[in-house]
Amino acid sequence: MRAPSRIAQVEQKIDSLVAKLVNAADSEGTTNSTPTSTSPPGEIVSDPCQEQPRVAPGSWMPVPSFEPVTSDVNDNLERIPDATDVDREYLEGIRSIHNSGEQENISQTPEGFLKSSTRPEAPIDSQTVKQILASSEADTLLREYRQMSATFPFVVISPDVKSVDLHAERPMLFLAIITVASWKDHSRQKKLDSVYRTELANRTIISPKRTLGLVQSVLVYLSWYHFVFSHKTQQIFFLHHLVIGLALDIGLHQDYQPLGFSTPRRPPPPPSAKVLRERYRAFLGCYYLASMVAAGFQKPNILKHTPAMAEWAQALKQDHEYESDEIIQHLISLRQIDDQIQDALFTADAKRLSLADAGTLMHIRFMETQLDSWKKNISGVRSQRLLGLSFSFTKMLLHSVALRPQPKDQDPSVISTQLNSLNSALEAGKHFLNTLLSFPVHEYHLISFTEWMRLPTVIGTVAKLCMPSDAHVASSWDVQTAQERVRLDLCLESLCYRMQTLTAYHKRENPHTDFWYAMCFIMELTKSWYVRKIQPAEPAQTQPEPTPNGSTDQSVNNLSCPISGTAKNHPTPRAETSYDRLGGSDYMGDINMDIAAGNDDGNDPFAFLKDMDFDMEQFFDMDGGIWGDESYNSYSALGLDDIAPF
Repeated sequence: MRAPSRIAQVEQKIDSLVAKLVNAADSEGTTNSTPTSTSPPGEIVSDPCQEQPRVAPGSWMPVPSFEPVTSDVNDNLERIPDATDVDREYLEGIRSIHNSGEQENISQTPEGFLKSSTRPEAPIDSQTVKQILASSEADTLLREYRQMSATFPFVVISPDVKSVDLHAERPMLFLAIITVASWKDHSRQKKLDSVYRTELANRTIISPKRTLGLVQSVLVYLSWYHFVFSHKTQQIFFLHHLVIGLALDIGLHQDYQPLGFSTPRRPPPPPSAKVLRERYRAFLGCYYLASMVAAGFQKPNILKHTPAMAEWAQALKQDHEYESDEIIQHLISLRQIDDQIQDALFTADAKRLSLADAGTLMHIRFMETQLDSWKKNISGVRSQRLLGLSFSFTKMLLHSVALRPQPKDQDPSVISTQLNSLNSALEAGKHFLNTLLSFPVHEYHLISFTEWMRLPTVIGTVAKLCMPSDAHVASSWDVQTAQERVRLDLCLESLCYRMQTLTAYHKRENPHTDFWYAMCFIMELTKSWYVRKIQPAEPAQTQPEPTPNGSTDQSVNNLSCPISGTAKNHPTPRAETSYDRLGGSDYMGDINMDIAAGNDDGNDPFAFLKDMDFDMEQFFDMDGGIWGDESYNSYSALGLDDIAPF
């Protein structure tokens, strides 16, 4: 037997309501001659229109009864509705046909689109989390996160919110916060990371939940992803798409509507102004991350900038609930410019074009004008260092087009344009490194993953501008002047010092390697490679003259910062130019010994990195740089997992 159609259900419902109106009118006409009902006190009078409809097995669709409705007219005489009540009931009955609000019973319609769950989130069932909550450390970690959120102002926790209250209301957000804020205790951070990934899988794949707190938690987790990064578990690109999907599911961007026929329903009550601002920040944070990750991994960005985003950013700036709301507008507008650069100059077809192409040159000039205008607008704005990092990277990326292969016979005007772009790229890269070094060491943990993700690209681009090549000779680019202008070797040396200061690694006392340890290791490798590349070629069979500090062509095993025998008469960066190794650490030696202990064949897995012919430039140019899967698959020795996060 076929189930009744939707039209048949609606028709029967309307017939039932019309019958009710007729019965009400008849009863009103016989009021004076009909005796009062003698129903026992407390008896509930049933209303056929209010009875729970039967449902088809395994479905929420109501199945109307085809039996005749037999109602006693006298049952309706206990209370005679007036015309207003009848009309109101009639309208409510019509609405109930299409009403599909959130219900607990399977016989009712499921949650609709663009609606977040209103049920309380389940608490985090973890002994580690319970121990943190039981102590005062939870509030300490929350205060730590409030400082960190200054560089990622899209998820802000009010100063009056306590850790216990946050865990009760938004447990996943609380878990993400204590995970990223535990950067000083890497062992505990790894445990919390495992708990978070398990809970995230349960609440998105196994038992899906759709809440604003879940969206915010993924944003926080990805914003300091470098603290828990591992090539074996990294899912940067997947996770940022996941958070976009969650945001669209709960309707953070109301421009996205579900397909199908619109149904008449009462609009939900508007959120409070505070919640609305949280929703604005969360969706703008989704766009910010999507743009940064897509550009870093050279993959398409599925979340494009819209006029609504600009309006929300402006509204946040005007309301000024938090100080960090002021810079959101500038971060979003800069990401829009960066997206335009990616779409115009870094697609598969555009990458084959050089500055000799008129269209490419036009795009560069247009984007440069927009960047100059953006720079003027941030005058006097707080967080100048954070904005300066983003601006200098975008400008360097724009002018790095000049590094592409150029035609042999170029017009002199094109050569002049190329030299100007090369110089602009060099200055922008230098500004990025100087800005990064201007941060106090104790504030390095505040810098979000989106900025650290750019560092290898900056180093690789500046190195290309400073290393001799046939292309530079053809364009008359002076690499010696570029080397003296930036002093990349000393910048890398200063970064080594800072990373060493921050790491908690000690071979015997604390053998758990962390992000800072891995970055110090990579900076040393890069510095050694760069120094070899910029050294002038020596004549064959000529022994180098000894220098007071020894040979500059030292092996990586014996490498230590600072570089021995640096060139003379170069300006020294403001950061430290020499340091002693903490805890007796020999980074290359310690890593080699730890890995060799787990290798049966005794081979050195880092031999390819120490090879004089190893091409670090190609390593930086891979999709995603050191963060992507290509680097892990091509150079599997870098996937150290428990030994190092890289």
